[in-house]
Amino acid sequence: MATIDVQGRSVHYELIGEGPRTIAWTHGIGSRLETWLPHLPEFPGYRHLVYSVRGMGESQGVDGPVRLEDWAKDLAGLMDALGIPSAIVAGHSMGGAISQRFAIDFPERTEAILLLSTSSRVGALAEAAWLRQADEIEATNPHLAAARRAVSKYNMDEELKTVGVPTLILVGDSDPTTPAGGSVIMSRLIADAQLQIYPGIGHGIFNEEPKAKARAKEWLTTLG
Repeated sequence: MATIDVQGRSVHYELIGEGPRTIAWTHGIGSRLETWLPHLPEFPGYRHLVYSVRGMGESQGVDGPVRLEDWAKDLAGLMDALGIPSAIVAGHSMGGAISQRFAIDFPERTEAILLLSTSSRVGALAEAAWLRQADEIEATNPHLAAARRAVSKYNMDEELKTVGVPTLILVGDSDPTTPAGGSVIMSRLIADAQLQIYPGIGHGIFNEEPKAKARAKEWLTTLG
């Protein structure tokens, strides 16, 4: 694994595999790039970019608040630093929200989107829970607290209507963090979206349901 300077910050990343296309994988809140490593061998024929989001894993944080737009710019800056003009963007949970934001803000750099257990909006109950958790950890982990505030309130529904790239949305119907209804909403907003809901599966969809990885692999082959 390596680090690279992105807009004055050190970002921990790894490029794995060989192929004509790159998949950029963004992890969920409080996680790090290593979360993807067990799964990547099941997606041969691609170059995989995995990285730790700012303030998580070994990536340098920034004091103060953060927004989805900032995280999307971070990914664009990382791709710039590595000479990657465009990619298939994939994300789980918070990483899925970042991937949506990236596709909205950088459409020319987005080849396709893979969304895992995520949402395009946050409801009032979830917002209150995220803010409460942020307050609880502020003193011990201000970067993670800022991240929790960032994911406490967003709504990209209208902007998703502008997304015009192939999109695959995978979710479990027993996901307590990002219920399947949010994925249904995303699938209706993105014109070229496919949706798969897995019964009895929770938030860790790739870990809990091997069929989800098989479905993602099948979908990738249709991209040409």
